[in-house]
Amino acid sequence: MTTLLVQSCSDTKNSVSTPTPALDVYDGYFYKIIKKAIREGEFRSDIDIRILSAKHGLLKPDEKIRSYDRQMTQSRAADLRESVTMNLQELVQQEEYNRIVLNMAREYRSSIGEIHDYRGQVSEISGSGIGEKGEKLKRFIRGD
Repeated sequence: MTTLLVQSCSDTKNSVSTPTPALDVYDGYFYKIIKKAIREGEFRSDIDIRILSAKHGLLKPDEKIRSYDRQMTQSRAADLRESVTMNLQELVQQEEYNRIVLNMAREYRSSIGEIHDYRGQVSEISGSGIGEKGEKLKRFIRGD
């Protein structure tokens, strides 16, 4: 059984002129934590990642995109809700995840509706600030 980490995109992006894997485009605080764990061979092998993008919806880490500037608003979250929820629904049916972990702000969270027939656990990385959330993410992805 595996865990699905759904990480929201970040404001900070590497400027790319050609389509580049999404994980390489995003360069915010949480992405630095994820990439470092991958680089150091300490990213848990039982975790799959999907990126929730304000522009593209749900992305695979290796899905190629270009740099963009779009913020997640309540209106945008409402526009994405059906497709994001459907994509997550299909994903959990195919992969049989026993757990889904969300790391995102409230606006992003509102773009995810109810995942029907999912019997696993859904949890969120929470904290009083970005530093605390970053530490929890680090411990989670490294298996501490």
